Order: sequence, then structure tokens, then C-alpha cells
Amino acid sequence: MGVIFRDDYDDQQDSLMKSIAIGNTWQYRIFKVKAYLYGTVACVITAGAAFTADYLIYKATDSAGLISWLLG
Repeated sequence: MGVIFRDDYDDQQDSLMKSIAIGNTWQYRIFKVKAYLYGTVACVITAGAAFTADYLIYKATDSAGLISWLLG
């Protein structure tokens, strides 16, 4: 059931929710940028680690690389 009569408390709640949504938009944008940045950095580090492991296995063993060494 809905509220039949609105009072000052309801108006305060509405204005508070509107101002919270407006005030946090920049935080959401920064959070999104940080998430993209951290994801990109994690991908680059993972790719570098895989490349390094592949190169070290290629140099240290008779295998052609990481995948051939893992598969035998």
C-alpha cells in the first residue's frame, strides 16, 4: 500500500535521495576509471609474466614454449 498523506519527513527523504544521487556521480565515474585502469594494468602485468615464463622455458628447456612444455 502506498502513503496516502505526505509530510515534511517524506519531502526531506526525497530531497536527500536526490542530492545523494547527484553528489555521488563523480565518485561513480572515478570508480569506473579506476576499475578500467586497474584492469588494464593487471592484464599488462599478466601478459608480461606469461611472456617472461614462455621465454625462460624456451631458453632453459628443449620445449618450444610454455604451452608445449605444459602439454609435454
